Amino acid sequence: MNDRKTYFHAGDIVKLKQEIPNSPKMVVKGVPKTRRVGEGKSQETKNILLGVRCFWFTDAGLYQEQTFNSKDLIQC
Repeated sequence: MNDRKTYFHAGDIVKLKQEIPNSPKMVVKGVPKTRRVGEGKSQETKNILLGVRCFWFTDAGLYQEQTFNSKDLIQC
C-alpha cells in the first residue's frame, strides 16, 4: 500500500477515489483547519484538518460545494 501523503491546495482539480457513476471533477476551494490548545500541562496549539472544501458545477450549471475527507479524494 502506498503510504505517501497527498496534500491538497486551493485550485487543485480532484475527484472521488471511489468509482461512482456521474461523479464530477471538482476544484479545491480551500483546506479549512481549526486550532486546538493542548490539554494538561502541555498548552501547545495544534492545527487540525477539518477536511477539503471543494466546488463543482452540475450538468445544469448549478454551483455545488461540499467538504470531503482528504482520504476520499485523488488528484486528477
